[in-house]
Amino acid sequence: MPRDLNDRLRFIRLFDAYGRLLTDRQQRMLRLYFHDDLSLSEIAERFEVTRQAVYDALRRSTDALERVEALLRVVESDEAAGRRRRALAGRFAALEASVARLAVRVGPEAVGEITQEVAALRHAAQ
Repeated sequence: MPRDLNDRLRFIRLFDAYGRLLTDRQQRMLRLYFHDDLSLSEIAERFEVTRQAVYDALRRSTDALERVEALLRVVESDEAAGRRRRALAGRFAALEASVARLAVRVGPEAVGEITQEVAALRHAAQ
């Protein structure tokens, strides 16, 4: 089972992307464990099975989600796109700060067109 918060978040993203490929029972168990943060014992009680049975079911389900992700790479692609968007937003912020500093030196009228173009690019990138 996931060791830390990043692992948990990754499995939640995998579940959101591929959960419908699992059985209803697998989906319910994963939802209780990852979304509702129930313990193995609490889930076992609800399903009237042993703690070990819940652990095994969760392990098989998470392994299945990992296998599908290894083939399709949907979550990985989304994460990479998010990293690119954050990097681009940082670059836009730096460019806007540079234009603002330039406007102080040469006057806002001189950089008005640049400011509009940067704003249009930022809007198009979102």
